[in-house]
Amino acid sequence: MALTSAVANAAAAAAAAGAGKKAAQVQLQAELNTDDEWNKFINRDGLLVIDVYTEWCGPCIGMVGNLKKIKVELGGDNLHLAIAKSDTIECLKRFRKRSEPTWMFIAAGQLLNVVFGADAPRLARTIEQELQNEELARKGERERPKRAPHELTPPEQEVAEAKEKLQQERRAREEAAVEAARIMRRETRACRLETHFADVCPALVMPHAQKHLRKITDALEPHGVILADKCPILLGKDGVRVLGVEELELATEAAISAIAERPSLALLLKKTPEKDGDVIELCRRALYGDGVKTGDGEPNKKVPAEELRAESTPGVYVPADRHQRAAVLDLLFPKQMVSSLVEPGPPPTAPHIALMFGAWQRRALLAVCDTSRLLHYGFFADASLTEPKLLAKNIEQYELRPEKDFSETIVLMIAVGLAAPELADPKDIPPQGPPEQLLALGPLHVSEDAVVGAEECAKFFPPGYSEPEPKPKQKPKKKKKFSLQTKRHETKEDLTEESNAQSQSIETGEPGESEAAVEGDNDGDAEVEGDVEGEGEVEEDGEDGEEQQAVDKATSPPPPAPH
Repeated sequence: MALTSAVANAAAAAAAAGAGKKAAQVQLQAELNTDDEWNKFINRDGLLVIDVYTEWCGPCIGMVGNLKKIKVELGGDNLHLAIAKSDTIECLKRFRKRSEPTWMFIAAGQLLNVVFGADAPRLARTIEQELQNEELARKGERERPKRAPHELTPPEQEVAEAKEKLQQERRAREEAAVEAARIMRRETRACRLETHFADVCPALVMPHAQKHLRKITDALEPHGVILADKCPILLGKDGVRVLGVEELELATEAAISAIAERPSLALLLKKTPEKDGDVIELCRRALYGDGVKTGDGEPNKKVPAEELRAESTPGVYVPADRHQRAAVLDLLFPKQMVSSLVEPGPPPTAPHIALMFGAWQRRALLAVCDTSRLLHYGFFADASLTEPKLLAKNIEQYELRPEKDFSETIVLMIAVGLAAPELADPKDIPPQGPPEQLLALGPLHVSEDAVVGAEECAKFFPPGYSEPEPKPKQKPKKKKKFSLQTKRHETKEDLTEESNAQSQSIETGEPGESEAAVEGDNDGDAEVEGDVEGEGEVEEDGEDGEEQQAVDKATSPPPPAPH
């Protein structure tokens, strides 16, 4: 009896020990999903090793066994393990876009180290080293670094600075490309207008200075410039913004408020035929005193531009060069003169990049894409960036394709800025980089920057891509002309042949050709009907199978590669 009781007690103790060991394994790695759980965990004593993950990537499962072994063999109660979801913890937001395993080492609420990658030997060495450092810190022989968990470690800081430098270089390239395109547009427009307006210069008299128009014309006449035309104009905020780009003095708040809501006076100044020199230089010399030298002892005379100034708002504006002249002519005289003589150039294209996805994602892409930033899109045979093969220019054309394949792609041309940001309202400027909602769908390719994107999009969407395709002209059917004599002759011959055939059949007793043809046609119709019915069933089954396969390829991701 005593022996039986002892065995029972031993079994119970063994069971309790097993249960306790299993419970310890369950609690070996904490799971942190909220800010409260995070703040509570990082205040624990000892060394904390936290596996930081994102919802779309998940924690590093392959390292769990190694970590448990290290805890049992080295750490004991001084080592605590956890997994933390960066998507729901504010302190970990800098790790939300990372896909590689991330390990944070924390002690006494301070960030000691961060290790990236699933390198088991390196992780084990780091844990062992940090355990030793923590033991020394407890004894007062070593000082812990003063760094909050949300702050960057020195290696992280180096990586962040390198990324920022790369981003600055990309932005510099993009800005240089935008500026080069702007200068080219201005030069092209100026060259076109010079053909018709070489001896003409526009000017603008502000609302407060219109009563001094006589003073302006009197100053221009000695320099061989006359007033050819004038008209009142209300520029509004958009027009003032265009002027502000050309003349900084007109971009101030005082100038905008003075010009935007009150009509100004647009002048068209013209050089007389007998006068030599550039009309822009002549106007600037007369109104601004450009290039006029005063002798020693002579008092400086006030030029009209200074006399007409009201505090910080100029009274008159004259373009300073041929580029400004073209822009101001477009603004002040768009219909009366410019559009009637010079065809406007193509609208500028915003800086853009190319994003490539599987064609099976087309509906989700077009549903979430901002149409104001979608410049073009198209469907292509594969993921080639050098020699794209166009399949369809829009989703309607693509849906009409009877067969679709997993290799087919859709390419989006997405604007990442504005062609003329200086003319736009700051609130209308889109954020830099590709849209987050598109990146969340997992693109196959994204252009490095807008400069590379322009080169890539030029291959996918060449000039004239958006123009409608010309429909092939149907050739008119030629009608055969038969004369009445020819028709009578053919009818007579047919009747003669038919009568001869009937008489021959009566003599031989065989059915005539027409009767045999009718019987043969009936037999043939029966056979054809049977064949059609049989073939129809086979084709129907085949079409169902092909249609089901096409639907799968058209709306489903490609199957995983065999292992």
